[in-house]
Amino acid sequence: MYNYIAIEGIIGAGKTTLCNTLCRALEAESLLEQFEENTFLEKFYESPDAYAFTLEMSFLASRYHQLSHILSKPNLFPQLTISDFVFYKSLVFAANNLKNDELQLFRKLFDIMFNKLPKPDLTIYLNISIEKAQKNIRKRGRDFEFEIEDQYLHSLHEQYIKYFGQLQNETILILNMEERDIMNNPEDFEWIIGLIQQKYNAGIHYF
Repeated sequence: MYNYIAIEGIIGAGKTTLCNTLCRALEAESLLEQFEENTFLEKFYESPDAYAFTLEMSFLASRYHQLSHILSKPNLFPQLTISDFVFYKSLVFAANNLKNDELQLFRKLFDIMFNKLPKPDLTIYLNISIEKAQKNIRKRGRDFEFEIEDQYLHSLHEQYIKYFGQLQNETILILNMEERDIMNNPEDFEWIIGLIQQKYNAGIHYF
């Protein structure tokens, strides 16, 4: 039914875990964000004001490169592709991290790129509490993420919801994952499988 599904959520929401699990179950092609190659990420957490613009620009370029590479293939999405990011994630994070002049410049560049890229047929947003996100962050053990503050995560969530409300002609599922555990509870995973096998009208759908 869908050719391109994207998974989103705040830091620690479980995007990559769900993406990989769905790809194995559905024999889909995965498209994973290459954040580990970004040399500015740790520097940003150490000094946000100094590296925010450089970080967001580098992620913008990386995400554009990954998605534009798909466009270069002879058959766009020849099989189901599932990604653990959407391109407009760049604008969500930029709105959270950049100051006025920097954000205006960033938005101009974003708009030029955004119109040239494929859009997901379906976007899944994993909605979890800040407490659960922090637990997940500590569990995966990236030291540079340990200093992420609750307010930063809360602000990211608010930016996502605000941006979703501005989108037109896109289908977004917002899933309450607070009590869900797709790795240890097969019923939770089957619940998500069932949701993505349905057809939805454009707009935001809450589950």
